[in-house]
Amino acid sequence: MLLRRKLLRSGCVSKVKIILLILFQLVNAPVFAEVREKWVSAEPATREVAITGFTRAHATIPVATEVAGKIKDIFADVGNPIPAQGKLACLDEIFVRLDIQAADNEIAQHSNDVTYFQREVSRHEKLVAKQTIAINVLDNLNRDLTNSQRAMQTANIRKQRLSELKRRHCIEAHAGWLVIDRLIEPGQWVQEGEVIAHIGDYSKLVIPLMLSERELATLTNQDKIEVLLTEYNIHVPAKIERISPAFDESSRKIPVELSIKDDVPIHRGGIRAELILKMPTDEQTFSVPQKALEERFEEYWLQRKDGKSLKVKVVLKQPDGNVKINSPDIKAGDLFKIIR
Repeated sequence: MLLRRKLLRSGCVSKVKIILLILFQLVNAPVFAEVREKWVSAEPATREVAITGFTRAHATIPVATEVAGKIKDIFADVGNPIPAQGKLACLDEIFVRLDIQAADNEIAQHSNDVTYFQREVSRHEKLVAKQTIAINVLDNLNRDLTNSQRAMQTANIRKQRLSELKRRHCIEAHAGWLVIDRLIEPGQWVQEGEVIAHIGDYSKLVIPLMLSERELATLTNQDKIEVLLTEYNIHVPAKIERISPAFDESSRKIPVELSIKDDVPIHRGGIRAELILKMPTDEQTFSVPQKALEERFEEYWLQRKDGKSLKVKVVLKQPDGNVKINSPDIKAGDLFKIIR
């Protein structure tokens, strides 16, 4: 009997606890509903603008010969890099080498004359001191010594000039640059100053673009710039290389060059690159999540955080779940309630 009373008493206590819990939830329901309310801000709407360009070498230069002569050796063909020694081709320098040998003989001859006159001057100085010969003999020897020294200096200068001319018979170019075109063949005669090839620096690629003022402002304000190489379907980082101070008179756009270096599958010209810019639209057009829109009789409304409902015009529904709306009563950063 006592056990039965205890069980009945424990059952009553449990029922009382359940009733109190239900009452507590009912009383506090509005508070929880208010906490669960979510708000979103209106952001200025943007539109994507695709601008296409094609890669080019970071720099290209013509290569010309400084002397006339016959092509003897060619060290790089079209598409190949300039070798590490930095030479594209060499001319036949046989006549320059013969002139250098003649200059060496001249220098040796004048060196012997200088040695002889130095010894004679030293000997005659002693004789003049003893007053055994006339002083004009010593003066003539000093003059001959000076002339021999100057002749040897002239021969040395001539040899230096010939050595430099011999060096220039090999046509130098930037090591590692690629040959774009080659206008010579072995055995061909070339004139002084003639362009024999064009080379380019493809270690870094540039993308020339033409941008309007608004497009350029959008590009310069971006923290990160990427371009899509459409032929390889990859995005690569880019940076602004040059902005021209001039503009194109026909399109009234500004020449801009982007540069890409990393993550490029192949370094060559002609790769199609696409720059996507998110341009701001009309000042009264904003982007909000579609969940914040309330539809009433084919009209759309937004509930602002101050409780006011604003009628808006839906411009475009986007795949990301946002919609573009238009309203003169909305400012960027206004908060609206998510209703679904």
